[in-house]
Amino acid sequence: MITLEQLQQEAGQIQSFLEITVSEDPNEMVSRLSDLSVYMARTGKMLADAQHIRDKAIANVYAESIRLIEKMPATVTRKFVESQTANENHIVTWLERLNRSCTHQSENLRTQVSFAKQQLEMTRSGY
Repeated sequence: MITLEQLQQEAGQIQSFLEITVSEDPNEMVSRLSDLSVYMARTGKMLADAQHIRDKAIANVYAESIRLIEKMPATVTRKFVESQTANENHIVTWLERLNRSCTHQSENLRTQVSFAKQQLEMTRSGY
């Protein structure tokens, strides 16, 4: 099973890729679309792994703090558990955003490729 630290490291690499500005070269855009498809699948798997790690961490917090938790109101308990699993919550949120960013960038690139294709057709026809 992958660790939280490994997920964080890989998420950082994907974050760096997503922060690169693409040129207006349609070939580069198409290549990047392929890469984004891979990253979308990878971040989906990473997200599932991170959620599994978080679920186990939450279960551990309850197991280790049951006597304390029994005395707390439900809203305080929820905040307590969230604070005890802050790192796990952070990576889950980050991976959700990375996955969503892959989707948005793919949509944007498809639009840019279509626009470049249309410009090329107009240039060829003399407009």
